[in-house]
Amino acid sequence: MPRSLAALRTPSCFALLASLAASPVRADEGQWMPSQIAELDRARLTEMGLEVSPEQLWTADGGLMRAVVNLGGCTASFISADGLIATNHHCAHGAIQANSSVEHDYLRDGFVARTRADELPTKDTVKVIESITDVTAEIQAASDAAADDRARAQAIDKVRKQIVDTCEKDPGLRCEVTSFYSGSLYQRIAYRELRDVRLVYAPPSAIGEFGGEVDNWMWPRHTGDFSLMRAYVGATGSPRERDASNVPYKPKEFLKVSAEGVKAGGFVAVLGYPGLTQRYLPGVEVERFIDQVYPGRIDLYGEWIAILEALGEKDPAVAIKVASTKKQLANRFKNAQGMITGLRGMKLVDRRRAEEEALEQWAGRPENAEYREVLAEIRALSADRRDKFGGEFLLDNVGTGSGLLGVAVDLVRRAREAKKPDLERATGYMDRDAKKLRDKVERRLRDFDSEVEATTLAAALVRAAKIGSGRIAAFEPLLSGGSTREQLLPATRALMTRTRLGDKAATLALLTADEATLASSGDPLVKLAVALVPEIEAYEARADARMGRMARVGPKYFKMLRTVREGPVYPDANGTLRFSYAKVTGYSPREGLIATPQTTISGQLAKVTAVEPFTMPQKIVELAAGAKDTYWSDPALGDLPIAFLADGDTTGGNSGSPVINGRGEFVGLNFDRVWENIAGDFGYNPARSRNVIVDVRYMLWLLDKVEDAGGLLDELGLGELRGRPARPVTPATSDAAKPEVRVVTATETCPPEARQACGCAGGEAAGWSGLVVVALAWRRRRG
Repeated sequence: MPRSLAALRTPSCFALLASLAASPVRADEGQWMPSQIAELDRARLTEMGLEVSPEQLWTADGGLMRAVVNLGGCTASFISADGLIATNHHCAHGAIQANSSVEHDYLRDGFVARTRADELPTKDTVKVIESITDVTAEIQAASDAAADDRARAQAIDKVRKQIVDTCEKDPGLRCEVTSFYSGSLYQRIAYRELRDVRLVYAPPSAIGEFGGEVDNWMWPRHTGDFSLMRAYVGATGSPRERDASNVPYKPKEFLKVSAEGVKAGGFVAVLGYPGLTQRYLPGVEVERFIDQVYPGRIDLYGEWIAILEALGEKDPAVAIKVASTKKQLANRFKNAQGMITGLRGMKLVDRRRAEEEALEQWAGRPENAEYREVLAEIRALSADRRDKFGGEFLLDNVGTGSGLLGVAVDLVRRAREAKKPDLERATGYMDRDAKKLRDKVERRLRDFDSEVEATTLAAALVRAAKIGSGRIAAFEPLLSGGSTREQLLPATRALMTRTRLGDKAATLALLTADEATLASSGDPLVKLAVALVPEIEAYEARADARMGRMARVGPKYFKMLRTVREGPVYPDANGTLRFSYAKVTGYSPREGLIATPQTTISGQLAKVTAVEPFTMPQKIVELAAGAKDTYWSDPALGDLPIAFLADGDTTGGNSGSPVINGRGEFVGLNFDRVWENIAGDFGYNPARSRNVIVDVRYMLWLLDKVEDAGGLLDELGLGELRGRPARPVTPATSDAAKPEVRVVTATETCPPEARQACGCAGGEAAGWSGLVVVALAWRRRRG
């Protein structure tokens, strides 16, 4: 920070801020499929700083992107020849929690394995891509032969399962068939699934979750959101369950870790498995998301979060049990808030309506008669979803709040599905899903707490009582006691105290029980599930009919969109591997504010208080003063970097994505987006689409100076850098004006001299959770 605010009163300060604000932002949107990389503008990529060729990134049988793996809804990557994996702290959170206890709280204290024998077991698996095959013709043939919409969905589902079943004749493979471009393209993706994954390193949550929900989706960020894991296989190299004789997996590709860092304007690329975007969603559905879907999440998840926090504060053991669920709910809750703000701010409904007027005119032409009813069908589908939202939303969330009710539902569904041929069973209950189902049940049993379950279920029942169309009949007996949470708690507490499903051995034994056994059970929670499952199945039948209708209408709608939209043609994110290229750059979150693209440990310490989520272990505070003098520091910043911004095109699922530089080297981990970019799932904005990346040099410093984990640094090929001093500042950077971002509390006054010098903003800023970004700039002087 500057020696004094008076030092800001220089003409150069005004010139710097003016140039930052006036600089044009050139960005390239797109979450590109691996096969599309070779088709991108190579001259443009070279100009931006990509030095490796498209072929070095991806070919049919090789490329650096094969170092990128799917980690159960997150992304991770191999960063050593011995199967070492880097991902986010929040992606490894479940594994850290599962290994934690009141006596050994690795969430609070962190963890590092001094030897490979010390690495902790996890339930995680990682999937490594083996091959990608176009199977559109097979899917389309099944779709065309169907008699009606539901039959179409069932036919598509059946042929997809047949393709997967054939693929998985190799016992080491895990396969899936995925749809692209609204059902215009289908691919079979075969993964090598590694089932022995162990925890190697996790920082304390004070680092891995620094800033908590206050800073979530915000900038500036100072969160060390990283963890290390390792994959193991059998001695022959084949995937195998955890065993003492297993050996570290030898990946065909791994990313070299760079300690050189990034600089503003530099090239980076995000490699990962983005989960879901809605770039082609019809306007009527955008409107429904704003009116129903996101408010529903805010309402229910907000109450559940409050329940988990209150009960966790009373008992440290409960706090550990609910930690992962609370974190997931809090992320979805804040995401929903940001979505509503962003969608309204970008006036997306109005834009989509205008677009659909053009589509109607196009479809009205005689030569386009086959498209005339497409928009009407899409609107009818949306109206049906809107009408049945209340009940279907609760059915979707049955196992989210009350995990034990979710266990009961899984037991009943598995028994009912077991009567069918394997390929006709619902996904999740096929033979291939048996281990995953057992692991899910064990995880829910591990986290079971009677009062948590009773209170969250009561909160859901309050909403069930208010449903108009599509009420849930199975819940009606529980609603006789009243309509408030307090009135419903006696009934839900009775359920949770009388059920035997909290007993692990007894519950796991029921995973092989038949339907008749469960139907005659005297267990009250099993009885509730027996009544609830037919309603879940009816909901899924309606969903099947909708999917079948979209399988018929979707490709036509996508073709119509291409007549009125300009720009790149990449498919919506769907959990498959993608490439997004970008540059390190800041942005203007709103008028008068400029966010610069890097943060440092000094900025982190300035935010440290004695109050969560801005606490920090004393050891880190003491060592931080010397961080700038280590090799891991950034010579241009004169400090240890923590996070940086880029204009990458990312979404959920990109958590843990490796970020590479132009040489294909690992420089950081993607872990978030800025508040103004939450609604980026619906549309990319060059001015404000920014992803947040943790700088790998922060992790390297922690491993070196805090953990003394020389063995891990040696494995990364960086051990020799441990004793080296900070790299010298070059003439090009020593005199450069460097803007920084300071965070003040909403109650802190903006000093008059800062306002005069650089337009410092004070007071509250809506949507920033009580934080205000203040743009400060000065010219650093030698010495």
